[in-house]
Amino acid sequence: MKHYHESLNKKSRLTLDPLASQPDVSMLAPMEPERLRARIGDALRIQNDYYPCFDWTFPPPITQKVRGAVTPQQLFEHPSAVPGRYSIYLHVPFCQSLCKFCYYPVIPGQHDDEMDRYVNALVSEMQLYAPVMAGAECESIYLGGGTPTHLPPRLLAQLLEALQRHFRIARDAEITIESAPGTLPADKLALLKGLGVNRLSYGIQTLDEKLLAGLNRNYTVAGAKAELDNAVRILGNVNIDTMYGFEGEPKSALLDTLRAFIDLGVPCVSIYALDGQRCNSDRAKDVPAHDAQFDHKIHTYRAAREFLDVHGFRPVLQNIFLQPERASYRHQLRRWENLPLVALGMSSMGYAPRRLYQNQISLKVYYDKLSRGELPVMEWEDLTPQLEIMREVVSQLRFTEVNLKRIHDKYGVDVGQVYRDLITALVDLGYVEHRHGVLRLTDAAAHYNNIIPMLFAPDEFKEVIYGLPEEYRENFPLPFVLTQVGATQSRPFPMGKAETASC
Repeated sequence: MKHYHESLNKKSRLTLDPLASQPDVSMLAPMEPERLRARIGDALRIQNDYYPCFDWTFPPPITQKVRGAVTPQQLFEHPSAVPGRYSIYLHVPFCQSLCKFCYYPVIPGQHDDEMDRYVNALVSEMQLYAPVMAGAECESIYLGGGTPTHLPPRLLAQLLEALQRHFRIARDAEITIESAPGTLPADKLALLKGLGVNRLSYGIQTLDEKLLAGLNRNYTVAGAKAELDNAVRILGNVNIDTMYGFEGEPKSALLDTLRAFIDLGVPCVSIYALDGQRCNSDRAKDVPAHDAQFDHKIHTYRAAREFLDVHGFRPVLQNIFLQPERASYRHQLRRWENLPLVALGMSSMGYAPRRLYQNQISLKVYYDKLSRGELPVMEWEDLTPQLEIMREVVSQLRFTEVNLKRIHDKYGVDVGQVYRDLITALVDLGYVEHRHGVLRLTDAAAHYNNIIPMLFAPDEFKEVIYGLPEEYRENFPLPFVLTQVGATQSRPFPMGKAETASC
């Protein structure tokens, strides 16, 4: 029986493809290069209402998942494309309150007993992974949520000390913790620094008091600025999450917020557009999710990018800007290099070589699995060697850039030749820049930046999509490019290193 997880991608920003229910398998037949260019031009359409889109993954969550018990040894059975190194993501679901825009699994309010139980469960989960990861070194840790700093100091100490005890942490490891205003007094900052935390990601969204009133955030601008001042002084390596695209937002709101952060000495900012379509269940399924503020969001983002450039901030992802000598972003960047990622905590998503996986999203089931000495993994998806390679290529093109020589040296595959005609077509259309062996999306690709990279999906993956049962295509809206452009490979993937790089 075929299964899919109903909570995944249910409110997708991608529109439902009216042809996906009756795909033309013949479209995967090889075509003339000039036809490929024309078909791409016809198939591209705006499929998200905000830019830059950050909630994005490849391969898209539409293929079949495997469920059942799995051991750490089985989960990490394939050798890694990045030998001897891995990262850890740890999810802490507790928050002071539930923000209006949040869609992550969180537990708002003060729950002291539940916090104790959850941290103990996390330690038990660490113990299950420790033997398998003993031969490798952890190069980064990211404590996300939720709001990890909502935990009391004693539980933060228990958590970070357990990570050091059960895993071999690199001396120069980047250790990040997410935080929110009202949870970070100076003494807690000093504690975190003493426990090895060397990077803070602070979710503040906006410094506009009127906009804050509609977000259900429990903080004042003055209080947040005081915490930030301490954070920059004590930790230094601080990232701020900002957001724009609110209803009734003044045109200068984002720039005013960024200007205040720069005055405080913040060295890194993340810029997110509010996703107005995610929770819009009434929108038509067969038209682009393109709201009335889309053009305003494009303009706002570009104005912010130019403003930050003038002040010495450089882009490391499409929506992440930092002052290189003062801040780092290693954990997020390495995600796109197929670096193994150990997932800890309810709903966490991880990456084992050639295998994407997610933990249980139910807290009760998460606890039950650990009480039986089992990994709390809910489901996983296996990747072919070709799909693993293109996961790195597609993600890097989407978020940063693709160095074709590095991909060739790592996997033994000349992506420039495998996708020669596609690259030529995208360059001719003005969507991709190809210089000195490096591929980058152009500004002209901004409206399509979450779908153009998916053109590089292996043809064999598209065949899997065409073979999915009808209920898949109904429940998981697809990017048009995956079903209407057809074959995009100029030649097959070579055998040899491509097949064995991760096997």
